[in-house]
Amino acid sequence: MIIDFHLKKELSELLKQKSINSEKEVCGFLIKQNDVYDEFIECDNLHPDPINYFLISPKDCIFDDDVILFHSHPAHCDLIGFSEWDLKNQQYFYLKMLVYSVNNNEFYYKSI
Repeated sequence: MIIDFHLKKELSELLKQKSINSEKEVCGFLIKQNDVYDEFIECDNLHPDPINYFLISPKDCIFDDDVILFHSHPAHCDLIGFSEWDLKNQQYFYLKMLVYSVNNNEFYYKSI
């Protein structure tokens, strides 16, 4: 697991279960409280192809230093780590990013 911040274990398990149980990419924001990321605000995946990509409306974005943009790579996805689309989104949103890959049961984190 490649993480260099404090993610509450219960939140980690919640993100895994949501990701495992979804054919679409799950997406939203992790919120930090008291030095630990312990809240997930799920957003609608508005991408025309939500099975292979994610897109969050800018009006639903949370911009703060204590926020991480999260999304999953479902079981059908062979990617390890971040896709080119992920990295373009990170540049656009300018937020830290966490992805969970169902296939290899790993989290990947990228700061800005």
